[in-house]
Amino acid sequence: MSLLFLKLKANKYCILWITFLLSTSVFANDSIPDNKFLEYCKKQDAYFLYSYTDVTYVKVWSRYKRLISISNKLVVNNSAGVDKFAFLNLSEFVSNNLKKIKIKTLKADGTVIELDSSLVFQRNSNNKKFGSINYPIPGVEPGDTIETSYAYSEYINKHELMDYVNLDSNIPSLNTEYTVRTNPELALRYKPYNNFPEPQVISNDTLTYCVFKMEKIKGLSENKNACKPCELPYLYYSLNDDKNEVRTWKDVYNQEFNAITQPVLLDSEKSSYYRRWKRNVIGEAKDSSKYYQFELLHKEIQDNIKMESVKVDELIKSSGYFLKEKHLDPLSIRRLYRQLLEDLGIEYSAVFARSKQSGPIDPYYIRYGEYDHIFFAYNNEKGSLNLLYPNDEYYKYQINEIPTTLYNTKAIIVKPYLEGKIKNSDKFINYDLKLAEVDSVNVTVVELPGMHNNILRQIYFGQVNLKEKSIFFKCNFSISGGLSTDLRSFFNFLNQNKEANDFYDALEEFEGKDAAIQIDSVISTHLKNIPPFNYNVKAHGNLREGLSLLNDNIISIPLENLIQHNQIESELDSVDLGYYLDYVFEDYFKVMLNFPCEIEVLGFDGNKIDFKNDFGEYLFDLKMGNNNTQLIIESNYKIIKDMIPKDEYKQLKKLNDILREVKNKRLVIKLNDL
Repeated sequence: MSLLFLKLKANKYCILWITFLLSTSVFANDSIPDNKFLEYCKKQDAYFLYSYTDVTYVKVWSRYKRLISISNKLVVNNSAGVDKFAFLNLSEFVSNNLKKIKIKTLKADGTVIELDSSLVFQRNSNNKKFGSINYPIPGVEPGDTIETSYAYSEYINKHELMDYVNLDSNIPSLNTEYTVRTNPELALRYKPYNNFPEPQVISNDTLTYCVFKMEKIKGLSENKNACKPCELPYLYYSLNDDKNEVRTWKDVYNQEFNAITQPVLLDSEKSSYYRRWKRNVIGEAKDSSKYYQFELLHKEIQDNIKMESVKVDELIKSSGYFLKEKHLDPLSIRRLYRQLLEDLGIEYSAVFARSKQSGPIDPYYIRYGEYDHIFFAYNNEKGSLNLLYPNDEYYKYQINEIPTTLYNTKAIIVKPYLEGKIKNSDKFINYDLKLAEVDSVNVTVVELPGMHNNILRQIYFGQVNLKEKSIFFKCNFSISGGLSTDLRSFFNFLNQNKEANDFYDALEEFEGKDAAIQIDSVISTHLKNIPPFNYNVKAHGNLREGLSLLNDNIISIPLENLIQHNQIESELDSVDLGYYLDYVFEDYFKVMLNFPCEIEVLGFDGNKIDFKNDFGEYLFDLKMGNNNTQLIIESNYKIIKDMIPKDEYKQLKKLNDILREVKNKRLVIKLNDL
């Protein structure tokens, strides 16, 4: 889709048109709304009669001023609505940049109570700034209306002349508008998605005015698994003072990629350490392929260089400095990777991607800061594409390992092209602080890979000690695919300086402290650095609770103390969006309990369950082994679709109900010939 340039030739009636448009907006709440939608609104805790946001852009010297005005009327229907919405909520930034504010409570009997803003904005004697505001609006009762009007401003740079427009909110609205005003010297470009309505546009020699508007919008509950940009209508717009300038992927590469990856050469005394480090790591492999040499260097970084947060006094340090100090940060590792690739003569490309929850990337509408993931790609000796994602403060990515939020999403690969050999001055940020610039780029739209082996396997070999009323376990854990990436990242987040010894402490935090199986010690860990990145752990532990003797020869064990699965929640009946999972997964659990005598399971009527629907599977199997002295329990929970629509939650709920029914059962075991 081509970009839209909003420039219409106005006539002498344009000002009258603007006046009419504004007046109809102001009194929109006085019109008679659709009766069915109004009845729906009255059944909610609260709803907007109208909600208006007006944004004005004005150039101030070399920067721009953005003035945001908010105006709305909110009807509170019940006491729950009072508890939720009878508050003035402002962020710290907004409260410190307010230009005006007026809050009124319009009582059902016609009286008006106005909030005294001097009571809201009170500075602490030791603080010159306001904090965030969460102040109760006085006199609000069910049936009242809260009228809010305030404005604040901010100064922004040229590359910040843009915004995302989403007219949905967590409560219904009869009329919602977002308007943009600017002078005609700024060209306004926009692009709607998911059937967002086309705006009303007015333009003349002194003003460009654009109204984005929707009516009868249903409220939307929060759901961390929902992808709002995937389903809801929204719009992007941007402003530019050069009407003929259209941002290209060459601009993105030269500005955004180079800014965070181009190596620094301002402390040149450390450059010799970089060369010595590289030579020592490669060692006897100096005659091997450049790709193998890079793998050796990458492994050395993963194994022996720790990650830390970015420090201001290290922003202009060279790669040699960080290698000598044996630590890197999310910025310096990007610069080091680029320096290594260039020194080894490996041609690389930049990858620009967006997390799934941020919505699909648009290769034809290019703005600053659209991409929350920027990393490298290069072809190996076989011609296959390798992805090189830089480590962050808490996590180290293997080659071809990417964050799970990028699985199966579209990304842009931008390969630089130089007409001549790269100049040394273009390799580094030097004292002139100039970024390198390529002559042109090749652009490819790709789908980033996902993982198909997203499996968590927990296998326990247990020995029942009747005298101590305990069960000692030897445990084998194996995680792979996206689960390996996510869980390893989570463990490092909790304690990045310890690995094997704290493994199960982290797992306990992830699964919840109610898990009955307690891991006492981790014996060994092993990570395979190729997909699907299997991570294996061997450990010892015990059943922390749940084993009880009913009499001398009958014991009881609740299954909920043994079976622990990571389930997808299904109790979200109020949410209109579907689940957008990063990947499908399998959570397999097996326990083998060895008894000192023959046993018999009493009164258990569900030895095997094999359930499957369109979105998941559950298998449970209970059987005897080793001449009836061993009890074998298998439980396997699988999610087989990474997108579950709202109207199919009943299938997810059925899957979870079956698992819950199994976990609610209790094993009653008779001990024979004790």
